[in-house]
Parts: sequence; structure tokens; C-alpha cells
Amino acid sequence: MQRFGRYLPAAARFFVFCLLRLGHFRSSCSWRKAGACFLPFLFLSSISFAQTLPPLLIAHVMPTTGRFALHAEADRRGVEMAIEDFGGKILGRDLVLLTRNATTDPAQAAKIAESLITQNHIAFMVGAIDSGVAAAMSAVCQKYGVIFINTNSSSPSEAVENAHRTKFVFDANGANFNKALLKYALDRHPRKRAILLTEDNVWGHSNAAASRGYIERYGGSVVEEVVVPVSLPDPAGLAARIAAMDIDVVAVNLSGNNQIRLFAQIDPALFERQSWVVGEVDWEELYPAPGTPRPLFGTTWAWNLDTPGTAEFVARYRQRYGNTVLDYPGDVTHAAYLAMRALLQAIERAGTTHNHAVIRTLETMRWSARERMQHDDAYLDPASHHLQQSVYTATWRHDPANPAAGIKILGHLSPEEARYEGEDATRLESFEETPSYTP
Repeated sequence: MQRFGRYLPAAARFFVFCLLRLGHFRSSCSWRKAGACFLPFLFLSSISFAQTLPPLLIAHVMPTTGRFALHAEADRRGVEMAIEDFGGKILGRDLVLLTRNATTDPAQAAKIAESLITQNHIAFMVGAIDSGVAAAMSAVCQKYGVIFINTNSSSPSEAVENAHRTKFVFDANGANFNKALLKYALDRHPRKRAILLTEDNVWGHSNAAASRGYIERYGGSVVEEVVVPVSLPDPAGLAARIAAMDIDVVAVNLSGNNQIRLFAQIDPALFERQSWVVGEVDWEELYPAPGTPRPLFGTTWAWNLDTPGTAEFVARYRQRYGNTVLDYPGDVTHAAYLAMRALLQAIERAGTTHNHAVIRTLETMRWSARERMQHDDAYLDPASHHLQQSVYTATWRHDPANPAAGIKILGHLSPEEARYEGEDATRLESFEETPSYTP
């Protein structure tokens, strides 16, 4: 006993001691009395085991370097704030955030997702930003049954052809925004001649396809599609080329720093002749370049919205992050915060981490406008696993005296008005086809 006892936990040593003393119980007690003697030990042991439940590893996987680095930081902050809301625990288990750089290479992102699941044994995966990365990682998650919360990818394909039973998409997409924005822009021009400016990736092509459909629906015609490399090698040349075109509307589907680089080359006077529509602009794209114009764009939330809960959320954010880059929260932080909260709420309501139970709970969840800090109630569409929420039409009017107040909200659409009809074609795997997974 002395030779190996020091390698055993205290509770285990006590249990061995009790077994060794069993002869004493047999001689001095009846078996019923012996059982009663063991009850306190069993009770204490159950408490000990409950206190040593392993933590739940939440993998936050984003492109933390490159053109989406600021988005990744904003997303992580939202996830952290949501975990704080639950005291860092769920069902008595610690929540541990594990951060990985997904890069913007889908193949590399898939390898990282595979490693996190098979080597690190993560409980859940959150993040993405880049829609191609999201599609690759979510396919791996579906293979193992790991729930993937796509906090901030805005390609329509994420909720249609790249949807999965284990994936839930919390950002509005380019189709939601362009449904309102393109009608607004085309109504201003009798000829309704439009071009598509498309980033050469999954996000760009998916949004361009949705934009084309809306342009045609509203009586316009697409006279050309300009596809540009993700690296955007010559933003000045691209801006000059489009300015020389005889067109009325430019449907811009460029993301991240590419927006900043392009709009920095454009004379704002051009917008008097051409209506440039940007499906979605994140605060993270406005903040680093407050002087560059954004004529008309969509967003899901702005820090200066006059909605219940917004002022309190902003104050809480600024108390923690007010002296850092992004000293005001934007739509990326807002989306990540509420997405992470939704996952934790679902686990709490399901009373288990078993993936099928949590998925079924998420599929029925709704939130009030107050909870969302928006104008309308929101809900997760059980057919596409895409959050249907308020979307806002906005413009960016730079105020040198107060750059943070540059976003001006022009109006909003309800979830029903903004919903993308393409999601009617979404087909999710059945529960029978989805592996059981209990972290």
C-alpha cells in the first residue's frame, strides 16, 4: 500500500482503505449496516467526481492574420463577453476558449478543424468570417457531429448549398442586404444599367449570384461582371475603369481590407452619377479608414442604434475594450456575442451537451427584439439553420470631429422582408446521417 498509495488520489486511497477494512465490517456489522457505513463515502465521492468534470473546449477558429485580422479580434471579443455572461461555466463545467488561426485557405482550415476535433477533442467550434473557410470547416464538423456556430460569414451559400445539420449561421448575408439596397439604387436610375464587381472567392460569387437575381427582378440589366483577384493588385486602376463605364449601379461584393483599398481611390463626386451598393460593410472596415466613403450598405447592428439594450452593451464593451483598437463595438462583435449566447442557452435548456439534443433545441429558438438589441424578434430557421433577423440600410458620413458617429441608419427590413428565397432549396442532413457526439 505504501509503495503505490502516493500515486492514487485521496478519494481512491480512502476507498482502498475501506475495502481492506471490509473484514472488520463483516465481523462486526451486518451487510445492511456496512452499506450504511459506506453511504457517506459514496456521497462524498459523487461530489468529488462532479467537481472534477473536464472543461468544455470551445474552438474559436478565425483568420487571425491578414486582411480579416481585425474582424477576428472583434469576433473573439463578442464570444468572450458571452462566456462571461454565464460565469465561464455551463452545466457545472468550465468553458475554455481555444483560439486557432484558420488562415484564408479552405484546405488548411479543414486540416485545423480535423486536428481540433481528433486531437484536442473540442466540444464545439465557433467563428469563421471567411465563407470559404466556414464551408470547409463545417464539412469536417458534420463528419464528426461537432456543432459549428458560424458567427460572421455573409455568403448566401452558407445557408443553402453549404448548410449542414450541425452548422448554424448567425450573420445576415449579402442576399438579405442586396434585396433592399439594389431596389433603392435602381429606382433612382431610369436606365437601370448595372455591373457586378465580384471578389473571386466563394463569398464574392455567391453574393454576386444573388445580386444578379435582384437586379433582374427590379427591372435592371447586368451589362458586365468584373471579377477581381482576392489580392486586389490595382485598386486605383479598378476604380478608374469603373468610373469610365456608362453604367448606373455598381453592385460591390468585395470584403475586408479590399473595400478600404478600393474606396480610398474613389472621388465621392462619382456617387452623384453612379450608385455604388455594398451588400454589407462591417464596422471593422470603416474604423481603420474613416475618411473613405461608403454610399449605401447593409448591416445587422450599429453601436449608435436607438434600440433597447444597445447603450448598456456599448458601455459594457467600452469598459473592457475602450482603450484598445476598436474602442466601440460593431456588428461583428454583436453577432459573435449573440451567437455564442445562443449556443450556451441551448445547452442550458437541453440540459446536456449531446449534439442531437442541442441541435433540436437551437432549431426552435427565438429571441425578442430587446434581447437582440434590434427592431424585430429573431428566430433560427429550422430548414436552413440561418438566423432570420432585422437588417439595416446605412450610409457612412465621416465626421472628423467624431469618427465613431459616422454610421447613419436610413431604415430597416424585418426578418420576413429580408429573408432570402434561395433558402427554400436548403437540404440538411438527417439526424440519422449526423454522428452522435457528446463532449
